[in-house]
Amino acid sequence: MTARTHAPFAALAPWTDRAGRISWLKLAVFLACCAPAVWIAWRWQAGALSPKPVTDALRETGDWALRFLVAALAVTPLRHAARWNRIYLVRRMLGLAALAYALAHIGFWFAQEDFVWRTILMESILRVYLLVGWLATFGMIALGATSNEAAIRRLGSARWNNLHGWIYAIALASLVHYFMLIRLDATQAALMAGLCALFAGFRALRKRAGDFGALSLFALALVAGLATALIEAGYYAFATGADGARVLAANLDFSFTVRPAWWVLAAGLFMAFARLARDLFRPSPFPRS
Repeated sequence: MTARTHAPFAALAPWTDRAGRISWLKLAVFLACCAPAVWIAWRWQAGALSPKPVTDALRETGDWALRFLVAALAVTPLRHAARWNRIYLVRRMLGLAALAYALAHIGFWFAQEDFVWRTILMESILRVYLLVGWLATFGMIALGATSNEAAIRRLGSARWNNLHGWIYAIALASLVHYFMLIRLDATQAALMAGLCALFAGFRALRKRAGDFGALSLFALALVAGLATALIEAGYYAFATGADGARVLAANLDFSFTVRPAWWVLAAGLFMAFARLARDLFRPSPFPRS
Protein backbone atom coordinates (compact mmCIF):
# COMPACT_ATOMS: atom_id res chain seq x y z
CA MET A 1 0.00 0.00 0.00
CA THR A 2 1.37 3.40 -0.98
CA ALA A 3 0.37 7.05 -0.83
CA ARG A 4 1.57 9.96 -2.92
CA THR A 5 3.78 12.62 -1.29
CA HIS A 6 4.39 16.19 -2.32
CA ALA A 7 7.11 16.88 -4.91
CA PRO A 8 9.95 17.81 -4.84
CA PHE A 9 10.27 16.46 -1.30
CA ALA A 10 9.28 13.03 -2.56
CA ALA A 11 12.45 12.77 -4.59
CA LEU A 12 14.56 13.19 -1.46
CA ALA A 13 12.53 11.19 1.06
CA PRO A 14 14.06 7.75 1.73
CA TRP A 15 10.62 6.22 2.31
CA THR A 16 9.25 6.84 -1.18
CA ASP A 17 9.35 4.67 -4.28
CA ARG A 18 10.44 5.77 -7.74
CA ALA A 19 6.97 7.15 -8.46
CA GLY A 20 7.20 9.47 -5.44
CA ARG A 21 4.66 7.50 -3.42
CA ILE A 22 5.11 6.54 0.21
CA SER A 23 6.22 2.93 0.57
CA TRP A 24 5.06 1.72 3.97
CA LEU A 25 7.70 -1.01 3.89
CA LYS A 26 10.48 1.54 3.31
CA LEU A 27 9.03 3.85 5.95
CA ALA A 28 8.94 1.03 8.52
CA VAL A 29 12.52 0.00 7.74
CA PHE A 30 13.68 3.64 7.83
CA LEU A 31 12.19 4.06 11.32
CA ALA A 32 13.79 0.78 12.39
CA CYS A 33 17.17 2.01 11.13
CA CYS A 34 16.85 5.26 13.10
CA ALA A 35 15.52 3.65 16.29
CA PRO A 36 18.89 2.45 17.72
CA ALA A 37 20.46 5.89 17.29
CA VAL A 38 17.47 7.54 18.99
CA TRP A 39 17.62 4.98 21.81
CA ILE A 40 21.34 5.56 22.39
CA ALA A 41 20.91 9.35 22.31
CA TRP A 42 17.92 9.27 24.69
CA ARG A 43 19.73 7.10 27.24
CA TRP A 44 22.81 9.30 26.99
CA GLN A 45 20.77 12.45 27.60
CA ALA A 46 18.89 10.77 30.46
CA GLY A 47 22.11 9.60 32.12
CA ALA A 48 21.11 5.97 31.69
CA LEU A 49 24.42 4.89 30.21
CA SER A 50 27.48 3.91 32.23
CA PRO A 51 29.94 6.47 33.62
CA LYS A 52 31.72 6.11 30.25
CA PRO A 53 28.94 6.94 27.76
CA VAL A 54 31.34 7.33 24.84
CA THR A 55 32.52 3.76 25.35
CA ASP A 56 28.92 2.55 25.51
CA ALA A 57 28.01 4.40 22.32
CA LEU A 58 31.18 3.10 20.65
CA ARG A 59 30.23 -0.49 21.43
CA GLU A 60 26.55 -0.19 20.55
CA THR A 61 27.06 1.60 17.23
CA GLY A 62 29.52 -1.13 16.24
CA ASP A 63 26.97 -3.79 17.17
CA TRP A 64 24.28 -2.12 15.08
CA ALA A 65 26.58 -1.63 12.11
CA LEU A 66 27.12 -5.39 11.96
CA ARG A 67 23.43 -6.15 12.54
CA PHE A 68 22.31 -3.93 9.68
CA LEU A 69 25.02 -5.34 7.44
CA VAL A 70 23.71 -8.86 8.10
CA ALA A 71 20.15 -7.61 7.54
CA ALA A 72 21.24 -6.27 4.13
CA LEU A 73 22.65 -9.71 3.28
CA ALA A 74 19.29 -11.28 4.17
CA VAL A 75 17.36 -9.32 1.53
CA THR A 76 18.33 -11.35 -1.54
CA PRO A 77 17.69 -14.78 0.06
CA LEU A 78 14.28 -13.62 1.30
CA ARG A 79 13.46 -12.12 -2.07
CA HIS A 80 14.17 -15.35 -3.94
CA ALA A 81 12.97 -17.86 -1.35
CA ALA A 82 9.59 -16.18 -0.80
CA ARG A 83 9.31 -14.38 -4.16
CA TRP A 84 8.95 -11.16 -2.15
CA ASN A 85 10.30 -8.73 -4.70
CA ARG A 86 9.29 -5.61 -2.78
CA ILE A 87 11.81 -6.35 -0.03
CA TYR A 88 14.50 -5.46 -2.56
CA LEU A 89 13.43 -1.83 -2.09
CA VAL A 90 15.06 -1.72 1.35
CA ARG A 91 18.41 -3.39 0.61
CA ARG A 92 20.15 -0.11 -0.15
CA MET A 93 18.67 1.52 2.95
CA LEU A 94 19.91 -1.31 5.19
CA GLY A 95 23.39 -1.12 3.68
CA LEU A 96 23.56 2.64 4.13
CA ALA A 97 22.33 2.26 7.73
CA ALA A 98 25.18 -0.19 8.35
CA LEU A 99 27.62 2.36 6.89
CA ALA A 100 26.15 5.18 9.00
CA TYR A 101 26.52 3.22 12.24
CA ALA A 102 30.04 2.15 11.23
CA LEU A 103 31.03 5.79 10.69
CA ALA A 104 29.44 6.73 14.02
CA HIS A 105 31.40 3.86 15.60
CA ILE A 106 34.61 5.35 14.24
CA GLY A 107 33.62 8.83 15.41
CA PHE A 108 33.09 7.59 18.96
CA TRP A 109 36.44 5.81 18.84
CA PHE A 110 38.09 9.09 17.82
CA ALA A 111 36.34 10.75 20.77
CA GLN A 112 37.48 7.99 23.11
CA GLU A 113 41.05 8.66 21.98
CA ASP A 114 40.51 12.43 22.55
CA PHE A 115 41.13 13.06 18.83
CA VAL A 116 44.87 12.59 19.27
CA TRP A 117 45.54 11.82 15.63
CA ARG A 118 49.09 10.54 16.09
CA THR A 119 47.86 7.96 18.60
CA ILE A 120 44.92 7.05 16.38
CA LEU A 121 47.22 6.50 13.39
CA MET A 122 49.71 4.39 15.34
CA GLU A 123 46.96 2.30 16.94
CA SER A 124 45.35 1.72 13.55
CA ILE A 125 48.61 0.40 12.13
CA LEU A 126 49.86 -1.64 15.07
CA ARG A 127 46.64 -3.27 16.30
CA VAL A 128 45.43 -5.99 13.94
CA TYR A 129 41.77 -5.77 14.98
CA LEU A 130 41.75 -2.06 14.16
CA LEU A 131 43.41 -2.62 10.80
CA VAL A 132 40.81 -5.26 9.93
CA GLY A 133 38.06 -2.89 11.07
CA TRP A 134 39.40 -0.15 8.83
CA LEU A 135 39.47 -2.51 5.84
CA ALA A 136 35.82 -3.39 6.46
CA THR A 137 34.90 0.28 6.82
CA PHE A 138 36.67 1.35 3.62
CA GLY A 139 34.86 -1.45 1.80
CA MET A 140 31.52 -0.28 3.17
CA ILE A 141 32.31 3.29 2.10
CA ALA A 142 33.06 2.09 -1.44
CA LEU A 143 29.76 0.23 -1.58
CA GLY A 144 27.84 3.12 -0.05
CA ALA A 145 29.33 5.63 -2.49
CA THR A 146 28.21 3.49 -5.44
CA SER A 147 24.73 2.64 -4.11
CA ASN A 148 22.91 4.84 -6.61
CA GLU A 149 21.62 4.68 -10.15
CA ALA A 150 24.31 7.03 -11.46
CA ALA A 151 27.06 4.68 -10.25
CA ILE A 152 25.36 1.70 -11.90
CA ARG A 153 25.23 3.57 -15.22
CA ARG A 154 28.83 4.73 -14.88
CA LEU A 155 30.30 1.37 -13.87
CA GLY A 156 28.03 -0.83 -15.92
CA SER A 157 25.89 -3.60 -14.50
CA ALA A 158 28.60 -6.31 -14.55
CA ARG A 159 31.30 -4.20 -12.87
CA TRP A 160 28.81 -2.85 -10.34
CA ASN A 161 27.67 -6.36 -9.41
CA ASN A 162 31.27 -7.53 -9.07
CA LEU A 163 32.05 -4.59 -6.78
CA HIS A 164 29.01 -5.17 -4.59
CA GLY A 165 29.78 -8.88 -4.44
CA TRP A 166 32.55 -7.87 -2.04
CA ILE A 167 29.91 -7.35 0.65
CA TYR A 168 30.59 -10.89 1.90
CA ALA A 169 34.31 -10.18 2.27
CA ILE A 170 33.37 -6.98 4.12
CA ALA A 171 31.06 -8.97 6.40
CA LEU A 172 33.85 -11.47 7.07
CA ALA A 173 36.28 -8.67 7.97
CA SER A 174 33.65 -7.14 10.24
CA LEU A 175 33.16 -10.48 11.99
CA VAL A 176 36.90 -10.95 12.47
CA HIS A 177 37.08 -7.46 13.96
CA TYR A 178 34.16 -8.30 16.25
CA PHE A 179 35.53 -11.65 17.41
CA MET A 180 38.89 -10.04 18.21
CA LEU A 181 37.18 -7.46 20.42
CA ILE A 182 34.91 -9.65 22.54
CA ARG A 183 36.17 -11.04 25.82
CA LEU A 184 33.84 -13.70 27.19
CA ASP A 185 30.38 -13.77 25.63
CA ALA A 186 30.53 -14.73 21.95
CA THR A 187 26.78 -15.33 21.61
CA GLN A 188 26.01 -12.40 19.34
CA ALA A 189 29.20 -12.80 17.31
CA ALA A 190 28.40 -16.48 16.70
CA LEU A 191 24.84 -15.59 15.71
CA MET A 192 25.99 -12.98 13.20
CA ALA A 193 28.64 -15.36 11.82
CA GLY A 194 26.07 -18.14 11.46
CA LEU A 195 23.61 -15.90 9.63
CA CYS A 196 26.37 -14.74 7.29
CA ALA A 197 27.24 -18.40 6.63
CA LEU A 198 23.56 -19.12 5.88
CA PHE A 199 23.23 -16.24 3.42
CA ALA A 200 26.61 -16.97 1.81
CA GLY A 201 25.51 -20.59 1.37
CA PHE A 202 22.33 -19.38 -0.32
CA ARG A 203 24.40 -17.25 -2.68
CA ALA A 204 26.68 -20.20 -3.47
CA LEU A 205 23.65 -22.39 -4.25
CA ARG A 206 22.24 -19.79 -6.61
CA LYS A 207 25.54 -19.39 -8.45
CA ARG A 208 25.89 -23.15 -8.85
CA ALA A 209 22.33 -24.28 -9.50
CA GLY A 210 20.54 -21.09 -10.58
CA ASP A 211 17.30 -22.16 -8.94
CA PHE A 212 16.65 -24.86 -6.36
CA GLY A 213 13.83 -26.22 -4.26
CA ALA A 214 12.87 -26.25 -0.62
CA LEU A 215 14.80 -29.47 0.03
CA SER A 216 18.08 -27.73 -0.74
CA LEU A 217 17.15 -24.94 1.66
CA PHE A 218 16.31 -27.44 4.40
CA ALA A 219 19.78 -28.98 3.93
CA LEU A 220 21.37 -25.52 3.93
CA ALA A 221 19.58 -24.67 7.21
CA LEU A 222 21.00 -27.78 8.88
CA VAL A 223 24.53 -27.10 7.59
CA ALA A 224 24.43 -23.44 8.66
CA GLY A 225 23.13 -24.35 12.12
CA LEU A 226 25.89 -26.90 12.58
CA ALA A 227 28.47 -24.41 11.29
CA THR A 228 27.27 -21.86 13.84
CA ALA A 229 27.68 -24.36 16.68
CA LEU A 230 31.19 -25.18 15.49
CA ILE A 231 32.12 -21.50 15.14
CA GLU A 232 30.97 -20.80 18.71
CA ALA A 233 32.70 -23.85 20.14
CA GLY A 234 35.86 -23.13 18.17
CA TYR A 235 36.00 -19.56 19.44
CA TYR A 236 35.65 -20.57 23.09
CA ALA A 237 38.19 -23.36 22.68
CA PHE A 238 40.72 -21.01 21.06
CA ALA A 239 40.13 -17.86 23.13
CA THR A 240 39.45 -19.32 26.58
CA GLY A 241 40.74 -22.89 26.45
CA ALA A 242 37.25 -24.24 27.11
CA ASP A 243 36.42 -27.82 26.18
CA GLY A 244 34.92 -27.55 22.71
CA ALA A 245 32.87 -30.71 23.18
CA ARG A 246 31.21 -29.26 26.28
CA VAL A 247 30.40 -26.04 24.43
CA LEU A 248 28.81 -28.07 21.65
CA ALA A 249 26.84 -30.07 24.20
CA ALA A 250 25.52 -26.80 25.66
CA ASN A 251 23.48 -26.40 22.47
CA LEU A 252 21.24 -29.18 23.74
CA ASP A 253 20.64 -27.50 27.10
CA PHE A 254 17.73 -25.04 26.99
CA SER A 255 17.70 -24.33 30.73
CA PHE A 256 19.09 -20.81 30.41
CA THR A 257 19.04 -19.69 26.80
CA VAL A 258 18.70 -20.77 23.18
CA ARG A 259 22.13 -20.99 21.59
CA PRO A 260 22.88 -19.13 18.30
CA ALA A 261 22.94 -22.35 16.26
CA TRP A 262 19.21 -22.84 16.84
CA TRP A 263 18.37 -19.28 15.77
CA VAL A 264 20.36 -19.74 12.56
CA LEU A 265 18.63 -23.07 11.98
CA ALA A 266 15.27 -21.33 12.50
CA ALA A 267 16.19 -18.61 9.99
CA GLY A 268 17.17 -21.24 7.44
CA LEU A 269 14.00 -23.24 8.02
CA PHE A 270 11.96 -20.07 7.61
CA MET A 271 13.46 -19.58 4.15
CA ALA A 272 12.86 -23.25 3.32
CA PHE A 273 9.20 -23.13 4.37
CA ALA A 274 8.77 -19.83 2.51
CA ARG A 275 10.08 -21.51 -0.64
CA LEU A 276 7.85 -24.54 -0.01
CA ALA A 277 4.79 -22.30 0.39
CA ARG A 278 5.74 -20.43 -2.77
CA ASP A 279 5.92 -23.70 -4.72
CA LEU A 280 2.67 -25.05 -3.28
CA PHE A 281 0.57 -21.95 -3.76
CA ARG A 282 2.07 -20.61 -6.99
CA PRO A 283 -0.72 -20.19 -9.51
CA SER A 284 -0.74 -22.78 -12.25
CA PRO A 285 0.40 -21.49 -15.66
CA PHE A 286 -2.49 -23.35 -17.29
CA PRO A 287 -6.00 -21.84 -17.08
CA ARG A 288 -8.68 -23.94 -15.51
CA SER A 289 -11.53 -25.07 -17.74
